[in-house]
Amino acid sequence: MNKQLLASCLEQLEQLVSFNTCNPPRNYEASGMIEYLTQQLDLPSVQIEVIDYSNDSINVLIQKGKPELLFNFHMDTVPVSEGWNSNPFELTLKKNKAYGLGACDIKGAAAAMIAVIKQYHETISDFALLFSSDEEHGNSSCIRNFLLETHDYKGVIVAEPTQAKAVTAHRGINTFELTINGVSGHSSKKRALAENCIHKFSNWSYQAIEVAKTYEKQSFKSLSGICFNIGKIKGGIKPNIIADEVIANFGFRPLPDQNPNEIKKQLMQLLRKNMTLSDGFSAPSLFSNQTKSDNEKLVQQLKLPLSEPVNFWTEASLFQQAGYPAIVYGPGNIEQAHTPNEYVSMKQLDKVLEAYHRILHYD
Repeated sequence: MNKQLLASCLEQLEQLVSFNTCNPPRNYEASGMIEYLTQQLDLPSVQIEVIDYSNDSINVLIQKGKPELLFNFHMDTVPVSEGWNSNPFELTLKKNKAYGLGACDIKGAAAAMIAVIKQYHETISDFALLFSSDEEHGNSSCIRNFLLETHDYKGVIVAEPTQAKAVTAHRGINTFELTINGVSGHSSKKRALAENCIHKFSNWSYQAIEVAKTYEKQSFKSLSGICFNIGKIKGGIKPNIIADEVIANFGFRPLPDQNPNEIKKQLMQLLRKNMTLSDGFSAPSLFSNQTKSDNEKLVQQLKLPLSEPVNFWTEASLFQQAGYPAIVYGPGNIEQAHTPNEYVSMKQLDKVLEAYHRILHYD
């Protein structure tokens, strides 16, 4: 363990956690994060570009030399949830763990990278860092816009909590909004049983869950099923009024080698009169037959330990879709992400510090 480097990393993490970059609300530009990143990495021969795509979707691209690898870090966090035992915007060190909002997802990785570059920038000839602001918003505007331009990178490393192992495959994500319309009326009317929109939704949801169950035996390595979930339902007024509308939000996460359009088609076949289905946020899985070997070659080249496929989605799949070999790598466990008392372990930070130092000095 390089104690000096770890101490520098924790100092950086303390500062990064202090910036309120919760998303929502979208106050990233006002948080002070952009100024901090540009000040910390304003080093000799380093080029810094702040790219504003509007609506608080902002990239900070920091480069030196002619880098072949791009490291991506999203700097926004989820909102503060109930149950914190400490101030989420103050880093708390306890029992070899660093607690703070975003410490695990994924400011810990950003702090590690900044610490390595600040300490060793004179011996690092090339690097490219992309700090983005809207991964937690659910539209990935920063990355999608960035990929509209052509770049010369030979590979991309997206930082997410992977327990310091390289992920080359993960699920996709597909979300939808189901709207059911009907006619309101008094609940004493006989038609309430068949025409109440909540009743219609109940029938649809039962059938949709049954469809999801048919995929339980399908698997990809350690993953199985499609992770179907109905997350939000809105409709109805009172027990004595026939509900004339239901709006429900749901989604599924296909396996890396599944076609999500086939699953969507089955769910659409369940729709009846006055039901409409609209697309929400959708993004591909990380993995395809064409890029599998490239992703794994990148892991081998970087000499990183290989992870099993993971259930959660990352923006690495967007880089892959654009033609770049892409992997996911960072400190922390996804079990600590998006939770009160979020933390990253010192051991995980130390592993990633060593890996970043080695990769940035790779010739």
